[in-house]
Amino acid sequence: MALRSPHMKPQRSDLDGDHLSSINRSYFDTGIMDEPPLPAVDEQTPLLIPPTTEWNLDLDDYYETGSLCGDRRSLSFLNLIGIMYFAVSGGPEGTEGIISAGGPKFALLGIAATSVLWSMPIALLSAEMVTAVPQNGGPMVWSRAAFGAGTAMGDFVAFLAGWLSFLFTAVDAALYPSMFMSYLVAGTGIALTPVHITFGKLLFVAALTAHNVAGVESVGASSSVMIIALLAPFVAFIFVAFTGVAGWAFSPGNWLVGALTPSSAVDYTVLLLWNMGMWESAASCAGEVQNPSKTFPRALAAVLFLVVLNYALPIMAFTGVDDNYDKYVNGYYVKIATQVGGKAFGSALALGQCISTIGLFSNSVVKNSYLLCGMGEQTLLPKLFSDRWSVTNAPIFSIAASSLVTVIMVMLDSFSVVLSIDMMLYSMVLMIEIAAFIKLRYSFPDLQRGYKIPISGPWLFIFFTPVIAFGILLICTTSLQGILLVAFLILIGVMLFSGLWIYRQQSPTVFQQAPSEVPEILESPACSRLGTPAPSHQGSSYRESAQHSSVRSGQGSAQGEYDTHWDASWDHPLYQGRDAITGL
Repeated sequence: MALRSPHMKPQRSDLDGDHLSSINRSYFDTGIMDEPPLPAVDEQTPLLIPPTTEWNLDLDDYYETGSLCGDRRSLSFLNLIGIMYFAVSGGPEGTEGIISAGGPKFALLGIAATSVLWSMPIALLSAEMVTAVPQNGGPMVWSRAAFGAGTAMGDFVAFLAGWLSFLFTAVDAALYPSMFMSYLVAGTGIALTPVHITFGKLLFVAALTAHNVAGVESVGASSSVMIIALLAPFVAFIFVAFTGVAGWAFSPGNWLVGALTPSSAVDYTVLLLWNMGMWESAASCAGEVQNPSKTFPRALAAVLFLVVLNYALPIMAFTGVDDNYDKYVNGYYVKIATQVGGKAFGSALALGQCISTIGLFSNSVVKNSYLLCGMGEQTLLPKLFSDRWSVTNAPIFSIAASSLVTVIMVMLDSFSVVLSIDMMLYSMVLMIEIAAFIKLRYSFPDLQRGYKIPISGPWLFIFFTPVIAFGILLICTTSLQGILLVAFLILIGVMLFSGLWIYRQQSPTVFQQAPSEVPEILESPACSRLGTPAPSHQGSSYRESAQHSSVRSGQGSAQGEYDTHWDASWDHPLYQGRDAITGL
């Protein structure tokens, strides 16, 4: 099995002479990292490239795709929608508890309200952050960029965000093998022994892990197909219920029934936020998305619209048919379909939910494996985590590690326990990413962003106030046991970070020296003529080195001259702490 490390030395044959005519080609003859290749800087290509980049494309492709690694960014718009849908929703199931807690009226009102106050701010934050830092890792890489890449503070916050994100996704994913077997039994009527069920769970995990090894584009394509397959029975039920073609008793007046009590309000709120959250999860594989500056925001808008419909319309259809709201628990939609439509209808719905659990688990592996891959790319984990199989470009070690942890956590086979832990962990990650967003906005206002939330100043804080308030509420409503467990997990994360930090200083070659791809980079001093003032140089990242000043010789003063070491080009926040990592 051939593994391709993201810091392989490029070859002369990989270069496009038209775009890289001014490169210091001695690098390709000597392989000396102290004198890396530097492309010409002009209006079309205000970019300096780190020496670890794989040269599969010319520079024009960077501005088309957001990538310098053409074979890496393979996730199209439709495939991203598939991954994003299962990262956020995965189908209408899971909303039954909202109905039992508040009735149809508050279920529908809650979905409408949280889509505006909770989902939309998180989705827009994700859109801006992905287009500013289009790298694998999501909140992890955003935090590292905002709080100082390579510094103890920046790397600790980034590691903590990555660790907590990994945990809540792994714990969540541990439920799906059991859910799949339950829906399979309900849909087929096959009697299975405990041994068969255990074997089925392991086969479920193994098959979907192998599916992820086939590549993220394969997972995205299958996810897009699974959306249609799992929603088809629900669409059919909604159509029959609304039109009355089958003569079912249907009462729209049921939608106005509902009440919230102090005891049910907490469960109602937590379930709503759980169903309408996780919008940044797909950002874990942002480094695989084609043209992320355009693709990611559009996919977020499409999935937000789809998710709201995929929750609201089934609630209206099922509650219009059945008004026994106290009986609405997970799986009750299947029972209603069986009662009013027959066994075949109920089986179709159950099999649709089997498909949902397949999509949910497979995309949980995507989220966690590319999060680990991103942590490897950002030097927070050994470079082994970012190594990819040359056949499918999949980070197979990260995929294997993600699935192994999920198998271990299968013992947490309790929805209430998982939900409590999930939401507290998620709330903490939300706080970190909002802080990173605001820090990046004010510390790097000129950072190129394909999308930018059209507000600033005090309005930006007001915009995120509901999200922060909901996050605090979720933390406060966690049980004492849950809080203690989360505190223990954070302690483990601190110990892991400390050990890795020390190990990285002692064995830097075990860690990747630099991310394998440059995000949208701020203009360097040589590009200040383009209208963006260069950030001030701080620390040892910008070392004076006259020996490199000759790289731009002969190009004239109109394009400026390099008066510092090539590191002066690394003005993007991800690279300002580079020397602290590599020791260069």
